[in-house]
Amino acid sequence: MTDAAAVKATADSSAAPSAMERLRSYLSALPDAAKQLLSAEIARARSRGEDVPGGDLILAALGTAAPAAQPAAPGERPDATPRFLFRSLEPFLIDERLETKARGRIMRGSLQAIWTYFKRDLQPDAMAELERISRAAEDGGDEAPVASAIAQVLPTLAASAQAALDQAARSEQDRKRLTVRLGDDRVKEDLIDILAILAEQQIIAGSVSRAPNGIKNLAEEGLANARAMLEPIATHRPQALPYCLALLQNRLVHRAQLARLAVLVAESDDPVKIAATPYKAAVDLVIADIERATQRVSRALKEGNGERAQAGIKEFHDSIRSLRTDMSLVGEGVWQKRLGMLRADLSGLLSAQIENLPGEVRRVLRPRQKSDHPMAPLSEETVQEIEGRLDLLICCRNHASEIALNEITSRVFSEIQGYLDPTLTQLMDSIRAAPDTDRELKISQIEAAVRFSARIFGQSYAQLLQKAADVAIASGKAAR
Repeated sequence: MTDAAAVKATADSSAAPSAMERLRSYLSALPDAAKQLLSAEIARARSRGEDVPGGDLILAALGTAAPAAQPAAPGERPDATPRFLFRSLEPFLIDERLETKARGRIMRGSLQAIWTYFKRDLQPDAMAELERISRAAEDGGDEAPVASAIAQVLPTLAASAQAALDQAARSEQDRKRLTVRLGDDRVKEDLIDILAILAEQQIIAGSVSRAPNGIKNLAEEGLANARAMLEPIATHRPQALPYCLALLQNRLVHRAQLARLAVLVAESDDPVKIAATPYKAAVDLVIADIERATQRVSRALKEGNGERAQAGIKEFHDSIRSLRTDMSLVGEGVWQKRLGMLRADLSGLLSAQIENLPGEVRRVLRPRQKSDHPMAPLSEETVQEIEGRLDLLICCRNHASEIALNEITSRVFSEIQGYLDPTLTQLMDSIRAAPDTDRELKISQIEAAVRFSARIFGQSYAQLLQKAADVAIASGKAAR
C-alpha cells in the first residue's frame, strides 16, 4: 500500500462511525416507551441473577442506568400507582417473552410501558391525580382511597385505550403510531389482555374460586367440576374464558392437564375439533408453558445452573407427554408445528452441551507426558463442571423420547461408559510406580474418574471402584 493510500484508509476509518456510535444512534432514535421497556427488561434480568451480554453498553447508549441501580433522589421514591392499578394482573404475569402470544399470559415487562402510555398519552391529568392519591395512601397506610379512585377512573381509561386499539385495527397508520407509543407490538397484545381482565376482574377471579389449590390430578369428578364451573362463562362470556382457564391452570400441580378440559368439551382428541371450541385457549396455555420451559432451560444453561436446567427439561418432557397422551398430535396443524419447533430448539440447545462431553472426559483423564516439574492436580471446578454435564446427559437420556435426543444421548453415554472403566484401571496401575512429579495429578484423575463413574455406572459400583482406588494409592505409597 502506498503512503497516500494508507493516509486515505486511515482517514476513512476515522470518519466511519464506530460500533458504539452506531448503537447509540440507533437506540437514541427509539421512542421513549421502547427505551424504558428495554432498560426495565435489563434491570429485571439482572435482578433474577441473569447475565445480560452488552447490558452496560446498551444502558450507556440509552443514556440511562438500569432502573434497579438508580439511587433515589432526595424526596423521590418508586411510583406505586402501577402496583395498585395492575395488582389484579399478578396471576397472569410471566417473565418470559413468548414467540406466540397466549391469551392469559402477560409479560411483566409490558406493565411499565403500558403505564407510561396511560400517563403520557392517554389520560395524563387523571393519571397524575391517581399518582397523588397513591402517594397519599402510601403515606397514610390506607389503600381504600386508591381502590376507590381506580374504580372511578378505570371505565374511562379502559374506554380510551379500547378506542385507541379499535382505531389501530382500522388504520395501518394508527397501528404503527400506537405500536411506537407502546414500544412493541407484543405490548399492544398484552394491553388487550389487560383491558379484558380489568373489565371482568370480579367474574374472572370468582370463576375458579371454588376449585381447590394444588389439584394433583384433573380427571373424572374434578374434571367434570371444572367444566361445570367454567361452562357459564364459556357460554355467556367466552371472551373471559382464557383468563379463567389461566387461573385454573395456576391451581394444577401438573399444569399440562388443563388440555383435558378442552378434550372433554370437544368430545374428541382431534386438534381440529378442539380448536373449534372456546376451550382451545387451554391448549394454547399448555403450549405456552412448554415454550417457557424451553426458555428456562436456555437461561439455566447460560447461568451454569444445572439443577434448574434439569427441572426445565423434565417439565418440558412431562408436559409434551401429557399433551400427546390426551390429544392426537399427528398431522401438520398449528399446534403440532409449534411443538415440533420447540422440540427442535431444545434438542439443538442440549445437543451442543453434551455431544463433545466424551472429549472433555478424555482431556481430563488422559495420561500426561512425564515432566521433571510437579504437575498440578485437577481443579475441583473442572471436575464439578464435568459432573454437572454428566448429570445433564443422564437427564437428557431419561427424557430423550420427547426432546428428540435418543440417538445422541445413547451414543455419548456408551462412548463415555466404554472409556471410563479401562481408563480407571490404567490410572490405578500407573499410580503404583508414579514419580513424585505426577503422583498428585494421577491421584486427582483417579478420584475424578470414580466420581464420573458414580454418574455413569451408579453409586454402588463407584463405591467398589473407590475401594480399589484406595488400595492402589496406598500400595503406591508403600512401594516408595
